[in-house]
Amino acid sequence: MSAISNALRTELRDQEYSEGYAESFLNSYVATQIKVIREQRGMKQADLAHEMGTTQTAISRIENVNYSSWNIRTLKKLARAFGVRLKVSFETYGTLPEEVEGFGSDTLQRAAREEDPGLLERIGPQREAAGDAMAAAVGMGAGAPNPWSNNLLRMPQSWDQAPIIPPPGGLNAGQSSLNR
Repeated sequence: MSAISNALRTELRDQEYSEGYAESFLNSYVATQIKVIREQRGMKQADLAHEMGTTQTAISRIENVNYSSWNIRTLKKLARAFGVRLKVSFETYGTLPEEVEGFGSDTLQRAAREEDPGLLERIGPQREAAGDAMAAAVGMGAGAPNPWSNNLLRMPQSWDQAPIIPPPGGLNAGQSSLNR
């Protein structure tokens, strides 16, 4: 742990300091991650604005580290535009020094769903025979490159499970207001 982390850990013991620092870091983190992912996708602010149905000035505003009027609806739209999921989490103050230490554009980047390593599966040699059969079925001649037999990554298809779809109104729909 660095001297900065140790000093921050000490400072975070003060309630007023910790709340102000955490809020400021959150604003910087969210704004910077939006910009990093937008640039990672090769998008201009206007491109992202078009994707979200808003204006370029609105994107400029939310990419400003001094902006603090986040709302979940906008963050969900951003997540959809980037092909990622939004995660909102309550954390202890003691985790903040580690987050500050790891703060950088390389840790803020996220793969889009289509490129998400956690969702891709490797197609190995065991599928080569099936790939050859598929190539024959679509009329690819001998010697033609077979796109189904090389070891590429692809999105897995799970046909044995029906998708879990939340009921209208979300996962808590049907609960009484006392249970929420």
